[in-house]
Amino acid sequence: MLHNEGTLSLNIVSAQDMPDVEKFGKQDPYVQFTLNLNDKNSFQKTFVQEDAGKSATWNQSFELKLVGEPELFVEVMDKEKGVDEIIGFCAIPINQVAQAPGGTMNGRFNLFLVNGENAGSIDIGMTVQGFNSPPGNQNSQQKVQGRSYISEEHLKRLKSMKHKAFAGDVGTAVLGGALAVGAGFLGNKLYKDHEKKEQEKQEEEEQREKFAQDQKKLEEDRARFDQERAEAEKRRQQQEQQQKQHQHEGRSEHHGGGGHDHHHHDHHHSGSDHGAREWDPVGTYAAGDRVEYHGRTYMCLQGHTSNPTWQPGSAHSLWQTA
Repeated sequence: MLHNEGTLSLNIVSAQDMPDVEKFGKQDPYVQFTLNLNDKNSFQKTFVQEDAGKSATWNQSFELKLVGEPELFVEVMDKEKGVDEIIGFCAIPINQVAQAPGGTMNGRFNLFLVNGENAGSIDIGMTVQGFNSPPGNQNSQQKVQGRSYISEEHLKRLKSMKHKAFAGDVGTAVLGGALAVGAGFLGNKLYKDHEKKEQEKQEEEEQREKFAQDQKKLEEDRARFDQERAEAEKRRQQQEQQQKQHQHEGRSEHHGGGGHDHHHHDHHHSGSDHGAREWDPVGTYAAGDRVEYHGRTYMCLQGHTSNPTWQPGSAHSLWQTA
């Protein structure tokens, strides 16, 4: 959230490549916007560009007071006789304007449908005052691609509006019928059918999201298993290499003389090992180091700096009996 207080100047320029939501004739777009979705009286609007179709130009300026609001919520609407219909919408982070040179941004922002698909774009000139923006330059007025996204709170509002627009269209079409009772029944049935389809669509989306989450968890578990298996294989290879090295050392000592071998054998059974030192709870050890602990000799399997809880008799991944 922006903590500064200041003003936000807007120039709603135009929109292009919008979907056509008008069933008969050309759509009549206008723009409404706010900094606070929870205050319906905070919305401001441009004039209606009649018969504009998929592209519209307003070039209309506004000024809003900023008191820490992080986004500008924009909705492009089609003016109807009944309930106005949404054409496209987006949320625009204001911090990108405050961080622009001179606090000015001539931006083009993507619009979205309620299903997340693209709904064209809208051009808005934005300037903030009261922020510590970097100095302006000659490129400040050049048009740039701005950041916009779908806010969950905004999406809920638009879905509710879409349902009301559908209900209004059904009511208008049905009222043209001959029988009021029959028309009311038909309108109610059509609306319920629409609600059922929307619910099924939402459940399908939730199932897809759950499947994607389960798939991601499965991949993470598989990656963790592969890593643990690779580490275990590495430890096994290290142990085999150390055992071969010890066998080689044993054969060398055997060929060095019977008296020496006899002395080494007696020394080993006396409870100590040549080159082994007493285990240090905070010592640093390398693979192959030997230590004495509680009358037994242990060999280090992997380099580490010890702590009092990693005793050779307990930390089997670090020590093995020599």
